[in-house]
Amino acid sequence: MRIYPEQFADHLKVGLRPCYLVFGEEPLLKQEAIDSIRLQSRKLGFDERHSFVVEPGLDWNQIYDACQAMSLFSARQLIELELPPKVDKDLAARISEIGKQLHPDLLLVLSGTRLNQTQMKAAWFDKLYQIGTYVPVNHPEPRFFPRWMAARFQKFGLKALPDAINFMCHAYEGNLLAASQEIEKLTLLDPPLPISVPYLQETIIRHAHFTPFQLIDTLLEGKVNRAQRILQALRAEGTEPGMLAWTLTRELEQLTELSLAMRSGHPLGEHFSRLRIWQSRQQLIQQALTRLPFAKLQQLWQLMGQLDDALRHFETQRAWLLLQTLALGFRDGTPLPLPEAAAC
Repeated sequence: MRIYPEQFADHLKVGLRPCYLVFGEEPLLKQEAIDSIRLQSRKLGFDERHSFVVEPGLDWNQIYDACQAMSLFSARQLIELELPPKVDKDLAARISEIGKQLHPDLLLVLSGTRLNQTQMKAAWFDKLYQIGTYVPVNHPEPRFFPRWMAARFQKFGLKALPDAINFMCHAYEGNLLAASQEIEKLTLLDPPLPISVPYLQETIIRHAHFTPFQLIDTLLEGKVNRAQRILQALRAEGTEPGMLAWTLTRELEQLTELSLAMRSGHPLGEHFSRLRIWQSRQQLIQQALTRLPFAKLQQLWQLMGQLDDALRHFETQRAWLLLQTLALGFRDGTPLPLPEAAAC
């Protein structure tokens, strides 16, 4: 049986299966799934828990003894095995042997990294899958990530506007643990509900020396060398590249819309009002529009697409390289050479 993390809590309430297979690359979801098993098993009398990491030198006799031990008080046993990425024939045989010893007073939890199709077709996995529950704990697909983020806010008794959900998805793409910790911290601040993007931006970056707003204003001024220094400082301070991508996307959307208005001969004043652009920033934006022709904005959008791809594939180094390239693109209308990693 396969159960996904968002369904797992309800699944456990129905009753425990003989074993659980918790595999994937997302540490937060993995730890939460295992913690849920531990909590539910304790409620049902599994008072003794034995955890082992399968590595060279492991004394398997300890595991077999734990499987076969019956306490004087008939305590039920929970056995946890953290497996290495590769399960060879010897390890597969040992797992199968443990599987044969399962009984109502013995609960087995296997965990490890993401399994490929070949591993999932292995005999040891198939046998345990038939009697147990497989919980794939991988990062949510991009189309499902906003739903996960909204549920995480709800879990902590908070509600956020759709834009705020999208902002968090961009800011913490690939790092659910950091996102969850940030949302949990918000509960201590008693934020105004529903939570907005400006509130998140102020709260998350409150202790940073530089902010994404400073980066954007510097780019609009065309001071790309200073922008590079700000980028380096933001990276050193732990700013997520997804947060900067979200901020840049919003700014490019406005610049593109205003550039199209200029090409059509429409006055910018009415667009500034509709887009709620403060008067103090209107001159900065006009400077940028004078310096950056529409064709250059189109190339910046191409780079934004590559940046989004890098974030979706958790390619942090490539994401920062693309951010640096995007920053250079705000200098003038000269076309940019695309980074090799993005061009391939």
